Amino acid sequence: MGLYFHNEAGSPISLVYGYSAPECEGGVTWAKKGWYNISPGGTAKVWSGWAGGETFFYFAHDAAGREWSGEFFTQVPSTAFDWCWNTGSTASSEVGFRKKVVEDDFPPSVMDYTVNLIP
Repeated sequence: MGLYFHNEAGSPISLVYGYSAPECEGGVTWAKKGWYNISPGGTAKVWSGWAGGETFFYFAHDAAGREWSGEFFTQVPSTAFDWCWNTGSTASSEVGFRKKVVEDDFPPSVMDYTVNLIP
């Protein structure tokens, strides 16, 4: 059970994602985690649980300069991290995340969901 990202690009991809985290400080209910390095043709599991009905955010880039980004901005460092959404640092960069809602149309719930990163 979980959320997966599959690399359909011809070069390695580095990925961060956002997830629901009601325990974050300051009334923020989202967190972000990264970096996951995914080889061409590879798949990375980034989150465990029933994916159906959940909302996630993600940002990725590859060695060819392509980005999978969106309109939900937050800071991310260049090294591995697991932060609340509003956490940042002077060594971080602001990037835009895409939003992905995993639809859960009918029982049984969606156990696994894969986002395909296509150039």
